Amino acid sequence: MNKELILDLFYSTDGNLDEINAAIDEKLKGILTRKITLFDKYIQSRIEMNPRALKMANMNVTPEEAVYISLHPSLSQLEFLDLRKNAIGDEGLQALAGSPVIKSLKVMDLRNNGLTRNGMLAVAESENFQFLEIMDLRTNQLGGNWQEKLVKTGRFNRLKEVRMR
Repeated sequence: MNKELILDLFYSTDGNLDEINAAIDEKLKGILTRKITLFDKYIQSRIEMNPRALKMANMNVTPEEAVYISLHPSLSQLEFLDLRKNAIGDEGLQALAGSPVIKSLKVMDLRNNGLTRNGMLAVAESENFQFLEIMDLRTNQLGGNWQEKLVKTGRFNRLKEVRMR
């Protein structure tokens, strides 16, 4: 499973989640990972309770699952995303930065995800985070003052705080 395969599935099925989930589950058969159908049910149940917040802390979310999140059609109203203590890495962050769906985020908690400068460069270039106010990046492999760097791009006019330590 990789980012390109998941993207291909989304586009080849016109976003039909049932078909996408079945294809992903078939690909993962025999590998010790959770079925995407269970992952999707979790996302759906969380969003039904509150379409503006998705809390998935400490759930071993992989980069591929972060790509899945970035394309999930029910997340268009999402304002709060909590993915702390996972393993999305730079690939997952790049997918979120390029999401065609997630464009209303105000708060994003990405603590302890193995993020590096490469993932943050995708965030800095993204047009999706114009409403972002708070970003928590503590316990990642990042140096430098990312708040200043993001604000300098001119794309983060509402950014109030980037937590780094």
